[in-house]
Amino acid sequence: MLVNFTVKNYRSFKQERTFSMEAGSIKEHKESVINKGKLSLLPLAVFYGANSGGKSNLIQAISTMRYMVRRSVQLNEGDELPYDPFALDKVSDSQPTLFEIQFIKDEVLYRYGFEYTRKEIVSEWLYEKQFGEKEYELFVRSRDLIDVSPKRFPEGEGKEDLTNSNRLFLSLVAQLKGEKSNSVMGWFRQCNVLSGIDSEGYEAFTLKMFLEHLNGVDEAQEFFKTMQLGFTRFSVKKVDIPKDALNSAPESIKSQIEKDLTTGNFVEPITTHNVYDENGFVVGERNFHKNQMESEGTKKVIEMSGPIFDTLNEGKTLIVDELDAKLHPLLTRNIVLLFMDPEKNQHGAQLIFATHDTNLLDLEIIRRDQIWFAEKDKVEATDLYSLVEFKDEDGKKVRNDRDIKRDYIRGRYGAIPFIGK
Repeated sequence: MLVNFTVKNYRSFKQERTFSMEAGSIKEHKESVINKGKLSLLPLAVFYGANSGGKSNLIQAISTMRYMVRRSVQLNEGDELPYDPFALDKVSDSQPTLFEIQFIKDEVLYRYGFEYTRKEIVSEWLYEKQFGEKEYELFVRSRDLIDVSPKRFPEGEGKEDLTNSNRLFLSLVAQLKGEKSNSVMGWFRQCNVLSGIDSEGYEAFTLKMFLEHLNGVDEAQEFFKTMQLGFTRFSVKKVDIPKDALNSAPESIKSQIEKDLTTGNFVEPITTHNVYDENGFVVGERNFHKNQMESEGTKKVIEMSGPIFDTLNEGKTLIVDELDAKLHPLLTRNIVLLFMDPEKNQHGAQLIFATHDTNLLDLEIIRRDQIWFAEKDKVEATDLYSLVEFKDEDGKKVRNDRDIKRDYIRGRYGAIPFIGK
């Protein structure tokens, strides 16, 4: 589970800013809070802010850190790193970017981070904390000098000189079968970052889930039924088509067949609809290709069902930019309720997303510490703050009986566009 994430000198983030999933000491929706040792963590967080306020940059920062950790061992010496510093001053482009993340994996709290420039890893560190114990250093790196704790991180001993200046030490040790390093890497593999606008990258996973009837299919079917999306059932059928025949087929046929890149199979996603007589009674069924009959919003719900229910069933962390794109507000609301319901979210799953849907600013369904804002200051650097941290001009915090949606639209909490006067 994600505990917090810190970023500095990345895109619109100039100063160090931290996003936290730790629950505050407030009373609303206490049943949704997930307790891990002495930590109380949130199953969901929602980001608001004006266009270009920095919401997407925060998600991109997490995605970039994840990418660097997972792909570091593939770098050749001299390859450039994804360095994208704050660009609107005269000094940031000569300073390193910083990422640090805290998360729980296998009942251990890890704190891992690094600083880097376009050419090298400037520093890197990894700490662990067993529940009920103090935090211990596993290794600390300053450029090419790496100090490994022989008692806490023996898997790193003797490997200090094997890491190139542009590679992460953690990734190297994990590649060499280190136990703790692979546990840390495992969390990054279980954290998925998606676009709510472009389904590329997760639609194939959903098709595979339904084709092979993996964990989550039954829950997804029930969710479709609850949402009353118009179809009675969604299914995926394997289609055996010789490659030569597909190449020579008309484009109208090709558009109805999709290749599941995770299996190499050609598959057809099908929605089943009832057929009615003149009196409105069901007299049969008819199948359609998903793209033939369904709206863009319905197609998105289907495509995202794989990551959503995989996250819920496996206790993963799912991060989505523009979750509400193409979706009716009630559909987005019901996705939120899946993660807030402790009966449906039994494994500590977390959903974090950016949105413009103000209908979710409702303290009947989420908590004040789950609402976050991203706003740029006078030098166009992004600031982050949660509703539970916000104080008005009199220094008073936001009460739980406020009309949050109305206050936000009126600019009470900032993080809105200013149009004209």
